[in-house]
Amino acid sequence: MTQACFHCGLPAFDERFQLEVGGDAKTFCCVGCLAAAQTILDSGLGEYYRFHDPDQTPAAPPVNQRDREQLALYDRDDVQADFVRPLDSGQCEATLMIDGVSCAACSWLIEKRLHQQDGVIEARFNQTTHRLLLRWQRDEAALSNLFIALHSLGYRAQPYQADAEEALRQRTGRRYLLRLGVAGIGMMQAMMNAVALYSGSIEATYVHWLRWTSLFITLPVVSIGAGPFFTAAWRSIRARSLSMDVSVSLAIGGAFGASVWATLSRQGEVYFESVSMFTFFLVLGRFLEFRARTSVHASSNALARQLPPTCRVRDGEDFVQTAVRDLAHGDRIQVRAGELCPVDGRVVDGESEFDEARLTGEVAPQAKSSGDSVLAGTTNLSQAVEIEVTRLGADSSASALSQLLEQAASEKPRLAELADRGARHFVWTTLVITTFIGLVWLWIDPDRAFWIVISVLVVTCPCALSLATPTVLAQATQSLAAEGLIVTRGHTLERLADITDLAFDKTGTLTEGRFRLIHTEVLPTTQFDATELIALAAALEADSDHPLARAFRDAAMGTPLPALSKRILHPSQGVSGCDNDGEYRLGNAAFALTERHDDIERPGLLWLSYNGTALAQFQLADELRATAAPALQQLTELGLRCHVLTGDPNPTPDIRLAALSLNGDYHAGLSPADKLNWLNQQQKHGLQLAMVGDGINDAPVLAGAPVSIALASGTDLAKQSSDALLLNDQLTVLASAVRAARKTRRIIRQNLLWALVYNGVALPLAAFGWVTPWQAAIGMSASSLLVVLNALRLRRLS
Repeated sequence: MTQACFHCGLPAFDERFQLEVGGDAKTFCCVGCLAAAQTILDSGLGEYYRFHDPDQTPAAPPVNQRDREQLALYDRDDVQADFVRPLDSGQCEATLMIDGVSCAACSWLIEKRLHQQDGVIEARFNQTTHRLLLRWQRDEAALSNLFIALHSLGYRAQPYQADAEEALRQRTGRRYLLRLGVAGIGMMQAMMNAVALYSGSIEATYVHWLRWTSLFITLPVVSIGAGPFFTAAWRSIRARSLSMDVSVSLAIGGAFGASVWATLSRQGEVYFESVSMFTFFLVLGRFLEFRARTSVHASSNALARQLPPTCRVRDGEDFVQTAVRDLAHGDRIQVRAGELCPVDGRVVDGESEFDEARLTGEVAPQAKSSGDSVLAGTTNLSQAVEIEVTRLGADSSASALSQLLEQAASEKPRLAELADRGARHFVWTTLVITTFIGLVWLWIDPDRAFWIVISVLVVTCPCALSLATPTVLAQATQSLAAEGLIVTRGHTLERLADITDLAFDKTGTLTEGRFRLIHTEVLPTTQFDATELIALAAALEADSDHPLARAFRDAAMGTPLPALSKRILHPSQGVSGCDNDGEYRLGNAAFALTERHDDIERPGLLWLSYNGTALAQFQLADELRATAAPALQQLTELGLRCHVLTGDPNPTPDIRLAALSLNGDYHAGLSPADKLNWLNQQQKHGLQLAMVGDGINDAPVLAGAPVSIALASGTDLAKQSSDALLLNDQLTVLASAVRAARKTRRIIRQNLLWALVYNGVALPLAAFGWVTPWQAAIGMSASSLLVVLNALRLRRLS
């Protein structure tokens, strides 16, 4: 039986990765998890595993010398100038973004491990934003050592630099929370007083005192909680346009003014509790709208933040470390193996292979030699090359991708435009009806006119209408969060209920996004066994960061590697190395073999040869996620068509997809712009699509899709561009989300129908003077309560 990795929870297939924990032998899925666990235990932090919730993500490999050299750059003053803040007494403070965090136990581990480091004064981690506030004594601790301490645990850290736009969003969010707090507290206190007033069991002496108390309680609610409504209504009127804020302001202001007059004159009824409740729920709805509307704006800068801040630029015969922002067109930089290319350029010396998965979404590396172009954000996998800078700043491919994302995110959905037009008609209708009723009662009975107008305004306050959608969405969102799907935008569930098609990225979404050695065939021409052949292949790939090389090294973990000399990378072909008697080659058939063999064109097949004679066949594959097949089957049963959009240039569908319930199209070789164009074409034909992806290359189509879902294991840019985030990588949750969205739509329609029926019945009653303001307030509250109770049915999604 396959065991689960003790550290991350993934299947552990190799029992060689074991460690004794608490007297028991624990199995791990890879050397990264094993090394992270060893570090945790050696640091005396084994308590971490009491609370740890495995996140199905393997830990990063152990910190090697190359990592240490790269992290040492953060000790330079010119690099720290961009994100480190000097304090008094030689202290420094920095905010870091931490990747790889899965649960509250991770927060505990990060803080405890950093506090063990010399010179660290404070380390506070925010589980929600994944930001670490770090304060240390500069002369006692090198910043690179603190980065290494985090990396050794499996967490990747990078500087965080908040721009002015994000700071503004944070300030606005805090103001919303203040308004919610004031309105919520005021609502509770005013309703307690209202219960006493309406009970009729208190002496008349205390009635006036309770009214004045309610007035002072409600005054901050109106001034702080509802203040922005009045400001927005005034701006709307000055612009000769009517918005929902006009109707809201008239209702709140009218009810509050009438209650103040009743308190001062000791005549009539007071409605402070209704004013407070109405304000609280309106602010809550606006807060949810604010979060849905502004979260996408932070995504356009995410790609730029991933690029390295420094690089090695040619200075005569040598290379010197220079800030990327000081580069100019025509400069020549050196990108060493394992480094990210910071700019767009072309190779002028050397040859290597680059991982373009950040931009194309595919793990297959691309060979680069003299004259070939290299894009910013791609990783050099093999050996150092010299690159001439061709594009910088706004002209770079990274900037173009961000602009494409921003363009897709800025397009206003058709449903939002319809809602805006409907809101304007609703306000006009409400004001016209209320004005007409007031004029009629001024002619019939002037003494009753004001209170009847107030009753009509309270009745027509869109409280139940405003709650009909957000309360249902809030409950559905909470229930889906328990299943592992985080909804990040308010329109997601509404649109998800209408989708007819789902489009999946392949690599990293339907597949795990990393290669594994799945089969070794030992040929009759060799005297080696499978273990020895895998060790030979790993020895040839010992110095490479190629994804296939990592697969061989993982498979050979724990096995001594033979000594080989003259190891050479041959881009797009393979690697070679020699012993005392001949040459080993690992790669495609044309490179490794002198004779033709059957099945040499099979995808994912590599050959190992000695002096041209085949020794073994290795089959590697980027494995499908275990939940891909049941997820696609459930989605098909729901009547949805499932498509695959991939940057893989092979037009023939992956053979592994044949076993899946893929009832849609397979499109290969697509760039980010191609994916977005395909999406737009499908929408023109009336299809409603949801996009599921994980890479930076998926960000534009995720931002442009009616519904977009990103995997938590994906890039930050993809997650920030999405409408929902799948935390546990369980693709079957997608079918649950569709079912929940359809149930949500049914309940929303029920709530809207009830709200319309209520207004249709209550408005004539109030207009005829048969409903007093306090009765209208009770009716409005009861209507709102019914809407909330109906929304609570979504606690169960089935």
